[in-house]
Amino acid sequence: MKGPLRGFLALLVLAVVAVAAWALFLRPPSQAYKFKTAPVARRDITALVSATGTLDSIIKVLIGSQVSGRLQKLYVDFNDRVKKGQVLAQIEPSTFRARVDEANAQIAKARANVADTQRTLKRSQELFNERIGTQADLDTARTKLQLAEADAKQAAATLNQAKIDLQNTTIFSPIDGVIIARNVSEGQTVAASLSAPTLFTLADDLSRLWIVANVDEADVGQVAEGQDVNFTVDAFPQTVFSGKVQLIRNSPITLQGVVTYETIVQVDNPGQRLRPGMTANVGIVVAKKKQVLSVPNAALRYRPPEEFTAKAEADEAAQPVSEKKKPGGKKQKSHVTVWILRNERPAAVRVKVGVTDGSYAEVKEGLEERNLVIVATQTSVSNPSGTNPLDPQKGKKLLP
Repeated sequence: MKGPLRGFLALLVLAVVAVAAWALFLRPPSQAYKFKTAPVARRDITALVSATGTLDSIIKVLIGSQVSGRLQKLYVDFNDRVKKGQVLAQIEPSTFRARVDEANAQIAKARANVADTQRTLKRSQELFNERIGTQADLDTARTKLQLAEADAKQAAATLNQAKIDLQNTTIFSPIDGVIIARNVSEGQTVAASLSAPTLFTLADDLSRLWIVANVDEADVGQVAEGQDVNFTVDAFPQTVFSGKVQLIRNSPITLQGVVTYETIVQVDNPGQRLRPGMTANVGIVVAKKKQVLSVPNAALRYRPPEEFTAKAEADEAAQPVSEKKKPGGKKQKSHVTVWILRNERPAAVRVKVGVTDGSYAEVKEGLEERNLVIVATQTSVSNPSGTNPLDPQKGKKLLP
């Protein structure tokens, strides 16, 4: 009996030692949570609608040629300022002068023909009155006179067209402005047979520009004429420029399945640092709130560990019923759940939010200025029975 008893006692001792070793070294460590918080504070919040657009001149005129020919002389170049009526270019005019001379000759010939038919008609009338000539001869003379007069009018029209073409060999500026593009060079031949070739692009005034911004259909409902606009360009990334919404075009533009609407933003450019064609990163100010209660957007996204979310229903039960649900049992879309620190433990609170600037959100209901909202969880790993030297977990980590 003593042998089995000693064996049983030995096994019992080994079991006790194993349990003690597990408790001392191998037991899973417990977690003590620490929470990163942010105060509910008052601040200014500006809500923006973001878009991308291109700077351009408000009035841009494409100057072309109505006649074909060789460019004899160019009087302006890129960035030159011009006045209305100033000569910009000259097309070689000799061919068109020859056409004017030819038209003048046709005029003289037509006038001579008219004079001859008038004399013929006069003789035919006299012979008819003396009963020598016939009615047919008289009618023929009248017809010839009418045809001669028509030929004279046609020759006059041809002369006018030849003079207009000669005048069009000199290219004038239609407005005051700046040459922003020159598409031809001296000696080049321009052909205006099918359409007027563009010689120059003229902007009226680079001290005033506009941005043609593409606003997404989901955001265009918040945009209205007269709203302030802030924007930056890649050339001056540290400078914020300003403008105002002038027009929202109703014609939709669909690119890769995304529907956008062109929004025109008028911009003052007194120093002419901004140039046509620059890409603008636009922020349209759709709402501006001064000194309102706000929380970081991270607090709206935060979710605590599962052991605390299991008690969320009890925390939510303490909130007024009117804040939880709409009639019909659906939660209000403007209400979200945030977690505050109450007695060193997370507690869920339903709050009504307003505008957001991407970093902070306005709080309309549910929180007070003294509250602390949780934005992240810090866990510290601890073992009350000692530290297991084989445990690889050390220090703290941040949980979102």
